[in-house]
Amino acid sequence: MPSRTGTILASVGSTSGNLIRRASYGPNSPVVGDRGVRTRQAILDAAMDTFRTEGLHAPSVDDIAEAAGISRATLYQYFESKDQIFVELTRVAAGDLLGVIRRPADLGPNARGYDSLSRWLAEWARIQDQYQTLYLQWTVIDFPQTALQPPMADYIVDYVSSVTAWLGPAVGDDVDVDGTATVLLALLFRVNDYRERGINRGLGDAELLAAVATFVQFVLFPATPPAVIPASGAGVRPVTRERRRSAQPKARPGDPQEPSATVRRILDAAAATFAVRGYHETSVQDVLEAAGAGRATFYRHFGDKADLLLRLSRDCMARLVEQVDRFPGAIDGDGTLRPWIEESLTLHRRWRGVFRALLQERTRHPVLEELRAASLEAIFRTFDDALAGVERSYYFDARVGSLILLSLLERGPDYTFGTPYDLDDQRIVDILAALIERGLLGRVPR
Repeated sequence: MPSRTGTILASVGSTSGNLIRRASYGPNSPVVGDRGVRTRQAILDAAMDTFRTEGLHAPSVDDIAEAAGISRATLYQYFESKDQIFVELTRVAAGDLLGVIRRPADLGPNARGYDSLSRWLAEWARIQDQYQTLYLQWTVIDFPQTALQPPMADYIVDYVSSVTAWLGPAVGDDVDVDGTATVLLALLFRVNDYRERGINRGLGDAELLAAVATFVQFVLFPATPPAVIPASGAGVRPVTRERRRSAQPKARPGDPQEPSATVRRILDAAAATFAVRGYHETSVQDVLEAAGAGRATFYRHFGDKADLLLRLSRDCMARLVEQVDRFPGAIDGDGTLRPWIEESLTLHRRWRGVFRALLQERTRHPVLEELRAASLEAIFRTFDDALAGVERSYYFDARVGSLILLSLLERGPDYTFGTPYDLDDQRIVDILAALIERGLLGRVPR
């Protein structure tokens, strides 16, 4: 029986008039014809398998060549680098998803519109599942100063422009079409990303996607009649304050302690560098150059880069949990949601590289795994409690609402960084506030 990867890459060969045959070879390649096509596809098959098991950064070109049963020199006849292999594979995945995006849902504030949106989201999820090996790497490499960011940005521009083309005529004048399309696309990528990583809140795919469809429906059409939404049972019961206190771990996630001035300078430099280059593509030397410190100083305080990430992650998650604890008050008080979003955006700007590394890098570090699990539990518990207490006239699962909220805050602010659709901070706050109020709180913002 062929492997799932083999099946995917067999379809790659027939996509868009046989992409494999049309793609260019390496600059020095004398290899053409069917044999060259077979060798090239063997490299792509091997790379897909390797990326699935090891991630993008860990394997080398030699690892891929060995898995393909060829020499390194032969591989370089077809591809100049590992990055070029990844871009080639991603082109196919991006093209298939673009095909879905360009087929507009028949949107509207009625049952037909909701059903059409649900089918469109399910088809999106199917494509992302099919190419999950590639899509799981997107947020690991999508930082301003990484080599792969420009081609990823080109795909994002195609996605946003395609959605805005059919979203604009469907929604009211009170919707910022470009901005809303941008943030909703970021949300869909991130929710599916979490789902594929097993962060699904104990829900099946159908339940999760139905709740996402409900959220998007009320973001776009707040006047949708509640009867349009299928009744899936009672909403999640609000967690009482007494229960929350008893359920809290004895120690808060993270253990921030005031470091020395030297350590603080290194930590600040690392957080800033991770934010623009990502954890993996940042070396210890990069951090030291940014901090103006020497290697001896670094290794006097840190064991290695993973130890540096652990120190930063403790600080990051402690700050994030503190911010999340203020969310219930932000949605209870009049005019307090926007300041809370602004504070969250400031945290995001500083900690995005650390948070993504903690959540997505293959660190295989047991303490980091424990910190991630405890922190997400505390965050989701607070969000669940706040969202489950919101009065709605339709069914909505607060567990999915919490996942959506985290996705919006974590990915919405920088999904289109460096593209014509890049959003300034004020616009991001406006859009996030509108999405939270319409889709999660059932309010129509003024």
